[in-house]
Amino acid sequence: MGVLCVTSLRGIEKKYGSRSGEILTAIEALGSLVDVTGMSPSRIQAKIASRSAAESICLIGSYDLLPPFSRRNPTSHLSGDTDKSIKTDAPYGAPPGSIEDEYAPPRAPARIPDGADVDADRFLKLLSAQRAMPRTRTPAGAFEEAADEFAGAAGYVHRAVKGGTKTTPRLSPPSVITTPDPVPLLSGRGRVHILLHGADFPPDWASLFGRKESAPSHDYPEALSAPLIGRCDLQGSVVTFSSCYAAMLDGASRRTPSNQVALACLASGAKVVLGSTRSNWIQTMRPYSGFGPGLVAEFWKELRKSGRRAADALTRAKRAFLKAGLAGDPADHPYILKTVLQAHLYGHPDARL
Repeated sequence: MGVLCVTSLRGIEKKYGSRSGEILTAIEALGSLVDVTGMSPSRIQAKIASRSAAESICLIGSYDLLPPFSRRNPTSHLSGDTDKSIKTDAPYGAPPGSIEDEYAPPRAPARIPDGADVDADRFLKLLSAQRAMPRTRTPAGAFEEAADEFAGAAGYVHRAVKGGTKTTPRLSPPSVITTPDPVPLLSGRGRVHILLHGADFPPDWASLFGRKESAPSHDYPEALSAPLIGRCDLQGSVVTFSSCYAAMLDGASRRTPSNQVALACLASGAKVVLGSTRSNWIQTMRPYSGFGPGLVAEFWKELRKSGRRAADALTRAKRAFLKAGLAGDPADHPYILKTVLQAHLYGHPDARL
């Protein structure tokens, strides 16, 4: 067992200049450094495939250092889905040329993104923290929040999270970003799940929003934000998002912990974050087990098993989710495929609950 730390040495040297040596040393402390300077995603995939299948895959850096694959959105022609393509790391864990395996690759890659800006001190702090995450204790307790209209799906995931307390997911509205203050409620909780609305455009993409089903079309109260998460202590927490765009790193503006919720969670000490790079479909009728929340629930079920690594939990969760989903209504199959293709793991692949 070991960790493949895949990155571009030349990219790091160009981006971080005189601090690049420190950063490369920190990366090498995580595992075996694999230099993919100048390679296309397909060539990087082939290089990863040539290494032992027993090694975990950890992509180091945001998209400016290590590009994702781009795949056609299976639901781009359905139900007003505006996502033309999906940015995905999943193919890096699949055998070259096997498109079918990209949906649930044998090895789920994780990524430790540094953000699109240049902050060597923050990146070094993140790499140092992530090195310790496989041995870091997960705090007790849970924090769960959802848009009111997604209460059913939030309850379904809640039963999989099993945070060890009698709390139930708080709903927005009535909860909003100021009342009650989420910081003391979120800080120190080891199991976090968020099912609020997300956006793929600035400045709204820095926040997550609640909504009542009966509310006017424009009524989306702000419930959480990247700056607020930045004020929280998430040391050792496992965070999952069923929200749209929670793992999105591309776009016209530069994504950093100040405007991207998954990056904010990592910067605040989370050991691992699961989220989607594009819009998530949410089932609003019983049994609430479909699409984004369904996959997140499977991830929690797997991660709760003794000694299960985060990357392995995602691989197993995707397989179980696909098996159940593709055995159901064929009309749902494109949504099932989109769900697994866009689900991403940020943080250490060997982190455990």
